[in-house]
Amino acid sequence: MNFGRSEARPSRAFVQLLALTGVSAASAYLREPTFKLGFAIVVAVVAVSKVRLVVLDFLGRRRDGSPIGAALIAWAAGVLAIALGKAVLLAMAS
Repeated sequence: MNFGRSEARPSRAFVQLLALTGVSAASAYLREPTFKLGFAIVVAVVAVSKVRLVVLDFLGRRRDGSPIGAALIAWAAGVLAIALGKAVLLAMAS
């Protein structure tokens, strides 16, 4: 079936997704207690990058210019900001 897109794009996106997953696993394994803020930033960047890859490449929103792609990415970033805010508040409280 041909949906009007290159077959190389999903393959490249899949490799990028695997690389981001590897970075997540490595950062979780190598984290130090003194670098909690840096770890949180790395996790946040990787999470938003994964959402962007999934929305643009796997959901096919790269070419159509629909505002739903940007809305999905913004929603994920908002949920992430709420989770990070909660973690920071709990860390400051203890």
